[in-house]
Amino acid sequence: MLKVGINGFGRIGRAIWRINKEKRIFEVASINDINPDINNLAYLMKYDSTYGRLNDSIKTEGNKIIVNNNKPIVVSHKENIDEVSWSESDVDIVIDSSGIHNNLLKVPNLKRQGLKKAIITHSPEEKHVDKTIIVGVNEDAISKDDFIISSSICDANAFAPTINTLNREYGVDHGFLTTLHPWLQYQNLLDGPSPSFAYPRKIYHHYVLGRASPPSLIPKPTSCVTASCKVLNYLKGKFLSLSFRIPTATVSSADISVKLNKKITADEIINLFKEEEKKQKWKIFHNNFEPLVSSDFKGSEYSAIVDHRWTMINNSNYLKLILWYDNEWGYGCRVVDLIKHLEHV
Repeated sequence: MLKVGINGFGRIGRAIWRINKEKRIFEVASINDINPDINNLAYLMKYDSTYGRLNDSIKTEGNKIIVNNNKPIVVSHKENIDEVSWSESDVDIVIDSSGIHNNLLKVPNLKRQGLKKAIITHSPEEKHVDKTIIVGVNEDAISKDDFIISSSICDANAFAPTINTLNREYGVDHGFLTTLHPWLQYQNLLDGPSPSFAYPRKIYHHYVLGRASPPSLIPKPTSCVTASCKVLNYLKGKFLSLSFRIPTATVSSADISVKLNKKITADEIINLFKEEEKKQKWKIFHNNFEPLVSSDFKGSEYSAIVDHRWTMINNSNYLKLILWYDNEWGYGCRVVDLIKHLEHV
């Protein structure tokens, strides 16, 4: 079983830890987080306002967290990812879920500790990574020589497999994408400046992100299409996009309007995604026909739940699709799948 270290134990880091606790794909041997209070980290493992309380025994002893009397997890509180002695815990793969740009720049230094791979849970510039991977699209492109792997972003993990399926069958001419994304930790309860998470002590120039989150839908640019183009080069120049930050804790949606190169019917689209769900290796697609709302998809493992109540065709080849995806849990599942895949690379 591979040994994994998690750098940055926030929403994504803790989701990955919880998912793996259920699936037991790898052993989490080490956690690094700038929060200096190990008891607080253990508390946040056990109690989660979104996904609920764990019934497990979680305790601390010195610099270790022990879950259900299993092997202890070594905890450190270094500011920089390369200051952590990952090799002392025999870590094979480090997941950098901190979102801090400076950590991205220091990840190459981890090679000196003999690590096999490093996974970045966002979509940085291509010069900073060896390969961007979206599970369900291009995971087979990983080679032994790829050390720094981006697992892209939650939105692209939903959008890219969907568009790739449509392009394979019908050809994609052009389209529009609007995502609705729950608030993130750096947003404000009350109006003020919006601090950058990736670049500490800097302020986002998108001033609207500093507005109060609970009462507002906040329009902003999205990097979803740019991130998707890193694995689907043919998409470049074909999609326009925007996003809204919405006042919910988790579960995103994507509203896709796309012109295809062939005439289609709604039934053909529905049957296509039904077949995709049947034959898929990973839990990428699920098809929904029930009258559900976003909270009903909380904790879903799927990258993209296609809600066929809203599958519509205009003028024989203009398609409307609505996707749902748990931007924390579904994305975390794909990171765990990626590590499972790496066992065989």
